[in-house]
Amino acid sequence: MKNLSALALILIFSFSSAQVSEFQKADSRYERKIKSLYKKYPKPNDERTKQEWLLTEEKISAYKNALEKISEEEKKMTADVPPPMAPKITKEAEYEAGKASFQKLLNEAIDLTFLNFSVNPYKINLKFTLDSKGNASHVKVKGNNEDVNAFIEAAFYRIRDKGKWKPAESNGRPVLSVVNLPLQLNFSK
Repeated sequence: MKNLSALALILIFSFSSAQVSEFQKADSRYERKIKSLYKKYPKPNDERTKQEWLLTEEKISAYKNALEKISEEEKKMTADVPPPMAPKITKEAEYEAGKASFQKLLNEAIDLTFLNFSVNPYKINLKFTLDSKGNASHVKVKGNNEDVNAFIEAAFYRIRDKGKWKPAESNGRPVLSVVNLPLQLNFSK
């Protein structure tokens, strides 16, 4: 049973890593097209503004598609694994370097300059599953703007391997848990 769970998690993370490159491809495509647009229309005008918005929508759509693929793959991988019995958690999961460090890392990974978005602070609820080895999956972000939430979720996948989560414990043994973090992020221009 443990081997099956381990195999499922390995497949999830290898697939998720491949999806991170989808975010990078979307960023690269957007940058290339926006440079071309600025060469064509060096001065702001109605057509350039319209095209900028279309490119922004295209980037948002690419991010959401990549997140949807990650979610679908995570569902497929964990569908074969029976849900664990929820143990009584005696110690909550935590980020090794602390919540403030995690929040800073996440904030730095989010680039919303192209959206012209600057609500400060932006309050979210970040929720994900953390296995007994400290691997995160099934990430969901709740906030007031669906598009911004998608970029925050993508940022989480980008930084997921840059720090280590300590899993929750039940009587001194690491266990699977759901982490629910309320955060306030600042987006400065």
